[in-house]
Amino acid sequence: MSDDKQAEMASDITPERDADSPSADNSAEVIEEVREEAAIITQLQEELSAAQAKADEYLDKLQRSAADFQNSRRRLEKQLDEEVERANGALIHRLLPVIDDFDLAFQNVPSELQEAEDGGAPGNNGNVAQTAWVQGFRQIRKKLLDLLGDQGLTLIDTSGEFDPNLHEAISSEPSDSVSSGHIIEVMRAGYLYKGRVLRPALVRVAM
Repeated sequence: MSDDKQAEMASDITPERDADSPSADNSAEVIEEVREEAAIITQLQEELSAAQAKADEYLDKLQRSAADFQNSRRRLEKQLDEEVERANGALIHRLLPVIDDFDLAFQNVPSELQEAEDGGAPGNNGNVAQTAWVQGFRQIRKKLLDLLGDQGLTLIDTSGEFDPNLHEAISSEPSDSVSSGHIIEVMRAGYLYKGRVLRPALVRVAM
């Protein structure tokens, strides 16, 4: 058999494959599906990124709101504490004249009662009773000062040099026993309330 005859027979047996064959169509469809899926994935990623950005924005706003709330609460608590402290200071200031009256009364205790308090002769039964009465009022004054002390009231020190931040001078005079600029005598006690001057001490100062 000739070569031409054999080639003709082979061409009859082997089918030709062209662009319109079913295999080519399947490949094009697969490629198109992959492209569509890739586009969907890209779109979903973009939507996810947008949603994440929105969530981050909401979270930031929430955190800012929470911080603002905490700051506002702290400011209100501080203002409330200051108002309570101011009210307490005003009330304590109004009670100071009561303490002054106690101090003035004790400065004018009769000498015989003072001697009895200091351990001297008790004298008659009347003096003994009056001494107990005076001591009872001293205890009342002490309880009042202890109560106010628990609230932050302290006595201003007047044992040393004059301090215009703590003391108020009502007179200035020469003194042979007290150094210049030092306190000679306390005319009215002064008090601090929680470290701040509630009422300065009235004093006489040596020149």
